[in-house]
Amino acid sequence: MAIDRAAIERIDSTLLPQLDRHHLRVLSHCLDSFQSMAAPGSTGAIPDENQRRRWCQQQPVVADDPAFLDTLLLQLNAAADQLDQLALELGKPPLALTLDDLISAAEARCRG
Repeated sequence: MAIDRAAIERIDSTLLPQLDRHHLRVLSHCLDSFQSMAAPGSTGAIPDENQRRRWCQQQPVVADDPAFLDTLLLQLNAAADQLDQLALELGKPPLALTLDDLISAAEARCRG
């Protein structure tokens, strides 16, 4: 899945440095992917590593490239850690995070 044009424009309209905007786009895409992976009626927790691997293996672009699959899973693991931490700080389930939550956190990090 990909984030939509509106999300990209929202991120690009921030005053964040270019690298931070890129990181936000990647993190937003990961969140969107986790939301797609989650089973209906899930608790809002990020799918575990086994669920992530199974989902990735079902994606045609990824399934045929084991090296890319491993790299993608490492990226998803890092994103999961970041989203779990932010969710903990905000007191909400990780899959309930929004683009605005991600942007606010990035802006706070840049100000701090």
